[in-house]
Amino acid sequence: MKKIYLLTILVLMTHGTVQANETWLDYINDPSKQNETNQRWQADGGEMNLLFFYGMLEVHGIKVNGTGKYDKNNWQQNDFILPIQNIGGLSLKVPYGNLTGIDKGSFSLKGGFEWQLNDQVIQFKGLSLVAAETAKHKNDVVGFNLINDQGDVLFKLDHIHATLDKKRNLLNMKNMDVSISAQLAETLNQPRLAGLVVAQAHIQSNLTLPLKGYVDVNNLGGGSCAGRPLWPGELNSLNQPAEADVALIDMRMQQQRDLGGGNIVVTPSATLKNVGGIDHADVAWHTKFSGTFDPYNNAQHPFLVWNLYREIDGRFEQIGVSGVKHAFLTINISCTINCGNAHILWPGCEDVYGTGNNDSPRDLGPREEITAFTGDWIESPSFFDPAGVGSQTNNSNGTDENRMVVAEAKLGQSNTEYYASSWYVIKDDIDIYNSMGYNQYDIAFNGSSWSFTKLDLDPGAGTSLFENGPASDQYVSPNSFDLAAGMASQRILEIGEGHLTVAVKVIDNMDGTYRYNYMVENHDYDPQVQTIAVPLGDIATMTNFVFADTDDNSANDWTVTHANNVLTLQAPAGNEIDWGILYSFSFTTDAVPEAGDLMLTGMENGGSQFNASVITPFLGPINDDLIFENGFETLN
Repeated sequence: MKKIYLLTILVLMTHGTVQANETWLDYINDPSKQNETNQRWQADGGEMNLLFFYGMLEVHGIKVNGTGKYDKNNWQQNDFILPIQNIGGLSLKVPYGNLTGIDKGSFSLKGGFEWQLNDQVIQFKGLSLVAAETAKHKNDVVGFNLINDQGDVLFKLDHIHATLDKKRNLLNMKNMDVSISAQLAETLNQPRLAGLVVAQAHIQSNLTLPLKGYVDVNNLGGGSCAGRPLWPGELNSLNQPAEADVALIDMRMQQQRDLGGGNIVVTPSATLKNVGGIDHADVAWHTKFSGTFDPYNNAQHPFLVWNLYREIDGRFEQIGVSGVKHAFLTINISCTINCGNAHILWPGCEDVYGTGNNDSPRDLGPREEITAFTGDWIESPSFFDPAGVGSQTNNSNGTDENRMVVAEAKLGQSNTEYYASSWYVIKDDIDIYNSMGYNQYDIAFNGSSWSFTKLDLDPGAGTSLFENGPASDQYVSPNSFDLAAGMASQRILEIGEGHLTVAVKVIDNMDGTYRYNYMVENHDYDPQVQTIAVPLGDIATMTNFVFADTDDNSANDWTVTHANNVLTLQAPAGNEIDWGILYSFSFTTDAVPEAGDLMLTGMENGGSQFNASVITPFLGPINDDLIFENGFETLN
C-alpha cells in the first residue's frame, strides 16, 4: 500500500487578512478611537473539534483513519479533538469590544489522522491553521488554510461563526466549513473534489484581553448605539416607524450525502445582510429555547429554507424541498451599526451559515410549524419539544429528516435547466423577494456523486451568478405580459394572508394547437391553495395533461375536470400548495391564447377566491342555441 506523507517539521507561517468595511467606526467620535482601532487582542491554545462527513467521504472512496469510532449517519455526534499548542497564536482586531477581523497568526495542532483511498494512505500530521485571505469567505472575519510543515495547503476553512466570550476569556470559532484544497485534490488524483465541503470544525481558544482594558461600544455616550436596539415599528430619528429589510446576498449548493435507493441530500451555504441604514430596524436573532426577549417576548429568529427546480419541456417544476433551518447567531461583520450583541442583526451587518451548519440535526425542523407570512413559530409544544416541557428534547435524524431530498433520476437530464434557491423568513421584513435568491446550476454526475456548478445567468451582461427573488423569476419575468411571446406572470399579495406568483408559457405547436404550461408558486400564503380554475370552452379540445407536484406519489396528484367551460384542478386532502411550494401543470388545446384570469381558492380561510391575470385559452362565445354548431347558415 502506497503512503503519502504530508509532514516533517512544523514551520509557522502568517498571511495578512483585509479588514472588512466596518462603517460603524465612522460614526464614532471618541478620543480613544485611534487606540481602539490599533490595539490587538490575542488568542492561543485550546482545541479544534473536527467532524468529518464520513458518509460523504466514503461515497468518494475515502476512509478516515485515526479518529476512533464513528457513525457515518450521525456526523454531528462524532468528536475528533486536535489540541492547539501554546505557541504562536492569532492577533485579533477588536475595536470597542467588537471582533472585526483576524490580522495574522496561526495555530499549531497536535495529533493527526489519515485518509485511505484505494491503495494509498495519506497521512496528515504536523498541521497548522494559518489565517489566510485566500481562504476567507468575503463575509467572514477570518479564513484559514490547514497546512502541513511543507506549506502545502490541504484544506480551507470558511463560513466561520466567530464570537468572543469576554467573561470566560475565550475565542469561539464554530460551524466552520472544511473544504478540500485544489492541491489536496490533485494529490488524491481527483481534481473534481476541489472545493468540496467534507467536514465541519469548531475551535475554542484562550483569549488575552489588552492589559489596559478596552472601551465598550455601548458605554460611548451619544455613540451610534445610543437608543439601540431600534425595533420594527418604533420611531426612528426621522420620526417614522423603523423598517426591517434583510437580503440574501449569496448561496452555494452541494450534495451532502447519498441516501441510497436513488436519493441524495443537497444542502446550501447562505449569506445575508441587513441592508438597512442607521434609521432602519434591528432584527432579533435569538437561539430557540434561550428565553424571552424584546421585541416579541420570545426567542424570535429567522428561518432558512431552500428548494431545487428544473425547467423541462416548457414546464417549471420543483424537485426539492427542504425543512426549516432555525437560525441562532449572527457574526455581525461589515456593519453600519454594531452594538456587540450576536443575537441582534444590526443595520449593514452580514452573517454566514455554512453547509455543515445548515445540515445540523439540532436546528432542522419541519416547515408546517412556521406561519410564513408573519414569521411566527410556536416553541412549545413543537417538533423540538413534543412534550411541551419548555426545552429542546428532540432533533432531526442525522441523514434525511427535514433535509432537501432529491431523486437522482431527475438530475443531469439533457435539455433541462436547473435552479436552486434559498429564502430567509424574517418577521416584519418589508421585502420578502430580496430575502430570497437563486442560482442556475449545471448538475452532473462525476462517477461517485453529483456536482453542482454555478452558471452565469446572463453571460453577455457579465452579471453576478446570484440573483435575488424566487427562482421562478427566471422562468417568466415577474409582473410581465407578452401575448405575442405567449408569456405572462403576476405576483399576487392577498392582504393579511401572503404572496404568490402565477406564470404561464404558451407554445404554438404550429398545427392548430397550443401547449399551455402553468405554474403556481405559494411564497408565504398561509391559507394554502386547494383549487385552480382555468377558463376552457367545453367545445375546446384538451389532451396530454401533465401535473407536477414535489413528489413522485401519483396517488396524491390533483384531480382535473373539464366541464361548464372551466378546467378545474382540485387538491386531495393533505396535498394543497403550502408556503414555499410550487406546482405546475400543462395541457394541449386548440383554443388560441388571450388575456384571461385563473381563479385560485384558499383552504384555511373559508375557501376565499382570488384571480391571477395571465394568459388563458380563448373561451369564445357561449351560446346554448346550437343551431349554428355545424358552421352552416340558412339564408332566407
